[in-house]
Amino acid sequence: MNEAIKKTRIIYRHRYGQEYDLTDWPKDHLDLLRRAYWHYCHNMPYNKFISVILGPGSPVLDRKRNGPEPVDSPLYAVATDLQFRLAVKQGIVTQDWDGPVDPDWPL
Repeated sequence: MNEAIKKTRIIYRHRYGQEYDLTDWPKDHLDLLRRAYWHYCHNMPYNKFISVILGPGSPVLDRKRNGPEPVDSPLYAVATDLQFRLAVKQGIVTQDWDGPVDPDWPL
């Protein structure tokens, strides 16, 4: 590949250190994550966040849009990572990882 046209990699770091390369993810997945992060930053109530991010119309749990086992997918891992971070931020659960609650946001 020509060095001049290499894509800049878009990496999300999970709270437990796994890195997810979002560079070539489908547009609807990236759009969902952008919305999820916007809701996260605006401290949307936790139960509403879950409904919006994992509810009807979301690609996260949709087998046709997110593979035969959606809960084993990178999209599920990133979306639920934001979910757990929000739960910590709102005092619903206790932080069980080292490092900041807020993610380094790549998008």
